[in-house]
Amino acid sequence: MPELLTVSAAIGAGALCTGAVLLAAHEPAREDFAWLARRQSEIGAHLRVARARRRLVRDLERAGWRETPERITVMAVATASCLGALGAVVSSIAATLGVLGGCVAFAVALNAAIDRRRRRMAGELVPLLELFTLELSGGGSALAALGSVCVQVESELAIDLRRMLVASQVAGSASFEVRLIEYSDQHQIAALSSLATILAASRDYGTPASQGVRALATDLRRAQRRELIAQSRRALNHVLLPAGVAVLLPFLGVLMFPAVSVLQKSLR
Repeated sequence: MPELLTVSAAIGAGALCTGAVLLAAHEPAREDFAWLARRQSEIGAHLRVARARRRLVRDLERAGWRETPERITVMAVATASCLGALGAVVSSIAATLGVLGGCVAFAVALNAAIDRRRRRMAGELVPLLELFTLELSGGGSALAALGSVCVQVESELAIDLRRMLVASQVAGSASFEVRLIEYSDQHQIAALSSLATILAASRDYGTPASQGVRALATDLRRAQRRELIAQSRRALNHVLLPAGVAVLLPFLGVLMFPAVSVLQKSLR
């Protein structure tokens, strides 16, 4: 009997020790899991910030702004804070609208700069392609003719094309056509991608590039003409509508005043 009690006590003591060990081991696991969850959330936040920074860098390059993302962010936050402080003088709603208005104004200004630069570079492409066609008519390779044109022309697009031509000459680097397609995707200029396709076909299959370049320049010139006509019509509408309100209505009032006066006297 005493032996049975001793064995039971030993088993109970062992069970308690085992439970204590398991309980002690269970708590750190919970803490490790919480630490891992915090680390995952921190890593996710860092990834989102890095993705936003890369997108801002790309948009700044597309807009042609020579500023760092940090400085642009500080300027945007400062502008929104100033507008919010001015709106706080009136009410809390005006302060909130001021902060939102500062952020929206920054985004609108950046997008407007991107659109202006895209249109300017698309306009620079047409004369560059026409000069490229003239260089191709004299013989020689397409890339050599394009390099000669980019040296003679002083424009932002010509400088970028010349830089890509020089970089493509390095051994083991990407070809000029690949760089041109990436540049076209970055700035959303489809004509540059078409030019890269023409140059690649001329290099791989020996087809003359002059015909394709001439057709591309003609299409771009026609597109510019259509856009100019549309802008002229919009400008004419913007002029005629204020003229109709400011000139025609008073003129009609002067003409109709005698008839209205006579009608009013007759009704009396």
